[in-house]
Order: sequence, then C-alpha cells, then structure tokens
Amino acid sequence: MVKIVTGKINSFKTTRLLKHYELHGLGDGFIAVKHMDNNLVKAYDLVRLSDKLTIPYIIRDIYDTNEEEIVYQLGPYRFYKSTQDFVEKAIDDFIEKKISPVYLDEISLLELNNQGYHKVLTKLLDMKIDLVLVIREDLLKKVIDKYQIKEYEII
Repeated sequence: MVKIVTGKINSFKTTRLLKHYELHGLGDGFIAVKHMDNNLVKAYDLVRLSDKLTIPYIIRDIYDTNEEEIVYQLGPYRFYKSTQDFVEKAIDDFIEKKISPVYLDEISLLELNNQGYHKVLTKLLDMKIDLVLVIREDLLKKVIDKYQIKEYEII
C-alpha cells in the first residue's frame, strides 16, 4: 500500500510525514529539512527517521562552494551525489532487512524526469513494499500515472 501526504508548497507536508512516522513507530526513511537565509531557501539536509542521522542533501546555487559533486540540478537547487548514493545504499539495506514502510520526502519533478528517488521508488514499488510518500498536490496525478500506483491512500 502507498500512503501519500500531499498539499501545496510550504504546507507542512514534511512535518505531517514525520508525525505519521512518530505516531506509528514502524519502518524507516528520509525527510528533507529546510534551512532558510531570511526569506530564501538556502539548503536542505536529509534526515534518516530511525536514528536522526543528518547529512547535507541540497544546496541553492548561490551558496554552493563547489566542494561536493552535484548529481542533479532543479532550478537553483543542486543535489549532492554523495547523498544520492547514500540513499540508494540505505534503501537496499531496508529491503534486505524487510523494513516497512519506507518513507520518502518528496517525490517531485526530479522523479518525473527519472532522477532523484526515481530508481529507488521504482524498486520499492516493484517489490510491493509499503510506502509513505510526500507528493505536492499539483504533481499528484502525474506521479500516480507515471508510477502506475493503483492502490493508495491520502493521509
């Protein structure tokens, strides 16, 4: 089963996903924690839910020091390759240990372009592992159609 947290930009979707995890206490996965510089999004950290391990994930182009290899760019946001590699290894570990559900924050334009979580999401769906996903409401239908998600629940 796929459970989906949805809403507009800046509508506390990540907070709702985290509360769902804390309430149920099952599974593992990742949330993206936003860092602001006044009114500008500066960066995001990736936080693993089970142990709160926090690693740099996304940097806005004007703050990029070019010290990390970039794997994707979406608008002004650059995604660290090392973090993408970490996620892929962690998801393989979740699968091996039969950890379920898997939480992913968030499925967006990157995945619609076969980037970001695309590879791990496809693998998890193919294996019919329970998921809890964050998807912006304006992308919900496109994501459901692309990944042919038949059974889902909006939470």
